[in-house]
Amino acid sequence: MVTAQLLKALLVSLCLGALIGLERQWEKETWHPGKHVLAGLRTFTFWALLGTLCGYFARTVHAYFFVAGFAVMAVWMSIFLFYKNRTSADPGYTTGAVGLLTYLIGGLVAWQQEKAALVLTLTVVILLAIKPYVHRVTRRFSKEDVRMALQFMAITGVILPLVPDEPWGPYGALNPHDIWMMVVLVSGASFGGYLAVRMFGHKLGIALTGLIGGIASSTATTLAMSKESRAQPALTSDCAMAAVLACTVMLWRVAVLSAVIHPPVLNRITIPFLAMSAPALAWWCWRILLHGKGQPREEAPEYRNPLGLRDSLQFAAFYALIVVLVKAGEVRYGETGIDTVSALSGLMDLDAISLSLARMAADGAILEMAVKGILIATVANTVVKAGVVAIWGSSKMRILVLPVLGMTALVGLGFVVMLSR
Repeated sequence: MVTAQLLKALLVSLCLGALIGLERQWEKETWHPGKHVLAGLRTFTFWALLGTLCGYFARTVHAYFFVAGFAVMAVWMSIFLFYKNRTSADPGYTTGAVGLLTYLIGGLVAWQQEKAALVLTLTVVILLAIKPYVHRVTRRFSKEDVRMALQFMAITGVILPLVPDEPWGPYGALNPHDIWMMVVLVSGASFGGYLAVRMFGHKLGIALTGLIGGIASSTATTLAMSKESRAQPALTSDCAMAAVLACTVMLWRVAVLSAVIHPPVLNRITIPFLAMSAPALAWWCWRILLHGKGQPREEAPEYRNPLGLRDSLQFAAFYALIVVLVKAGEVRYGETGIDTVSALSGLMDLDAISLSLARMAADGAILEMAVKGILIATVANTVVKAGVVAIWGSSKMRILVLPVLGMTALVGLGFVVMLSR
């Protein structure tokens, strides 16, 4: 490492260490005024510089210099915290761990990994800064919530990697990995909505669930909100809002993804999607006017953890059935009919068929054909979500959501008919 590079690395380490130290000092002086700061701006700056210098010496003096420096710092930190705990109620474990991380961040800078060092520094600072808020939120969680979180982690991190990722069953249409991924999506949408409600309250939390769910998986979100409407009837209106929001956001997610592949698709599909969004917009306006007239609202009960493995498995079976039907339709009708393939594919995966059609348009296919195929897939997908609401939703949920989804599908079908002429 030449002198200029070393000076640059030391300057970067100085800034990153000072950023962490500034947060530590600010936290102590803000939340514990008058209390001695265990390690502040100067100390963390020194630790970052030490990591960078040890990384430099590992290149120029001995390969184990950096490891030896980390070991010495870890031993020194352990001894310091041991003696501190004998006279203080605050163990300072967080400061010790962040100190070692600061040393490693300095090492990343020494090995010219400035971007990784910056991302890690910002992550550390954010985690440190939100400590009071995290403590307030976690105090609201019950033992049942923790058990459900562990269940979700088992579904995602333990079972999913073990499930075979290969064709199986009739027509080779079933992929166990893809089917279990649907269990993960449904469970994640339910658990994510629960966390949002815990952090932001009923109204905003469920609305955020619909917004984020429309970006991630509108079908999984619709299922999560449908089954919650049956479990918590007083929350049905909010669940309906989240489901309608997710289904509307889904339209514009498809538009944006298609435009990334071939921008002219967005120009041709904007008007149809605006018209398909109109029923949802009218529904929202009606709900706002209805509540604005002072109609009493039911008192929302305590929002329970909605993560239900049984419902998720039922939906996975429903998804697997659709996959088999789609494959059977392709075998019977062939893949030459774009409209047929769009309708069948849209039943289970809207993004895949939309991106494929946009790619065809980019490669020289007729633009109107691609737009019509995307609209057909969107209508088919909306029909599937209407079926989800009809099967898993409460009676009030069906009354609120099915007319909106029905009008959305009819409007889309009208544009398909216009493009077919």
